[in-house]
Amino acid sequence: MGIYMRRIANTIMLFLLIFQWSAFAQQNYSIKELVDSAFQTFELIKAQQLKIDEMEALRKYNTQWKNPEISAYYGSKSIESHKGDVAGVSIVQPLYFPGKISFVDEIYRYKKNYEALSYEEMKYFIASTVINLSYDYAIKTLHSDHINSRLNRLKIINAYMSGRPVISPQKRVEIAIVKNTIRMLESEIYKLKADKATTFARLALYTRIASPQLSLHINWITNPPLYDINAIEQKAKKESLLVKKQKQVYMASVAELSLSKKNIFPDFSILFNYDYEKVIDNEKTISGGISIPIPLYNQNQNEIKAMQSRVKQEEFISHYVEKMIETDIRTIMAQYDYYRNLLGLYSPDLEDELNRSMVYADNQFQRGTITLQSYLELDVQVHETLENIYTTQKELVRNISAIACLINDYTILLGIAQ
Repeated sequence: MGIYMRRIANTIMLFLLIFQWSAFAQQNYSIKELVDSAFQTFELIKAQQLKIDEMEALRKYNTQWKNPEISAYYGSKSIESHKGDVAGVSIVQPLYFPGKISFVDEIYRYKKNYEALSYEEMKYFIASTVINLSYDYAIKTLHSDHINSRLNRLKIINAYMSGRPVISPQKRVEIAIVKNTIRMLESEIYKLKADKATTFARLALYTRIASPQLSLHINWITNPPLYDINAIEQKAKKESLLVKKQKQVYMASVAELSLSKKNIFPDFSILFNYDYEKVIDNEKTISGGISIPIPLYNQNQNEIKAMQSRVKQEEFISHYVEKMIETDIRTIMAQYDYYRNLLGLYSPDLEDELNRSMVYADNQFQRGTITLQSYLELDVQVHETLENIYTTQKELVRNISAIACLINDYTILLGIAQ
C-alpha cells in the first residue's frame, strides 16, 4: 500500500512539474505574437470595426425610399330624402427631389471611408505601442540583470573588505563608499521592478497576457536604414492616414454643401385618391396629383452659408495637417539621425567587451593591482555605456515606428516585430 501511494504521489508531482513547465513556456513571446494578440483581443479595435458597420447601415437607412402613407374613410351622406354611404382611400408616396439621394449616399461613403482609415490608424497605434512597450520591458529586464550583477560584485568586495581589519581612515572611507553604492543600486532595483510592473500592465492592456513572468525575444537594431528626408516628407504628405482622413472630411463637407443647395427645392409627394359614393346613383371618383411645399419663406440660404463656411474650415485644416506632417517628419528625422549616429558609438556588440573588462577588473582588484577608486570608476563607466546602448536602441525603435506610422508603411513595423 505504501509503495502504491508513493507511486501516486510521484505521478502527481510529475504532472505538476509538467504543468508548471508548460505554463512557464507559454510566457515566451515574440513581439509579432504580441501584436497579433492585440489585434485579436483589444476592445477599441473591435469597436472601431463596428463604427464602420454603423456608417454602412446609416448610409442604407438614409438612402431608402420613404414609406407610403395610406388613409381611408367611411361615412354617410344625405341628399334631400335620399341617404347613402360614402367611402374612400388615399395613398401618398413621399419622394426626394431628384439628385438628393446621390449626395446623401456620397456623404455617408466619405464618413465610412473616414472610419475605415481610423481603423487602420488604430492598428498602427496598437502595433507601434506594443513594439515600444515590448522593447522597453525587455531592456528593463536586461538592465535589472546588469544591476544585479553589479550588486553581486560589490557585495563580494564589501564582504572581503569588511572581513579585514580596518587600519586606516582610507579603508574606512572605502568601505563606506562601497556600502553606499550597494544601497543606491538596491534602490535602483526597486525602481526598475516598479517600472517593469508598470510597463507590463500597459502591455497587458493591449495583449491580455496574464503572467508578469514574461520572456520577450527582441532583435537589436544594428544597421538602421538611411532615409532621405525629402522623400519621406513627400510620401507622408501623400500616404499619411491623417492626410487621407482629413481629405475624406473635406470631401464630405463639399458633398454636404451640394446637398444644401439641392435642399432649396423641397421634397414632394405623389397622391392617389379613390372615392365611392352611393346615395342616388353609384358614383366613383379616381384622382391623382402631386403635393409640393412652396419655398416662399425658407429658401435654405442660411444652411448654404453654413456649409460654405464648413468647406472653407476643412480646407484650412487640410493645409494645417500637411504642415503638421512636415514638422513631425523633420522632428522625428532629426532624432532618428541623432540616435543612428550614436549607434556607431554605442553598438550592442560592446556588451561582450564591457563584460570582459569588468571580469578583468574583478581579477585585478582581488590581486590588489588596481585601487578601489579605479574599480568603481570603471564600474560606473560600464553602467553608463550600457545605459546609452539601451537608450539608443529604444529611441531608434520609437523613431522608426513613428516614421512607419506617418508614411503608412506597415512592412517597416513588421521588420521590427520579427
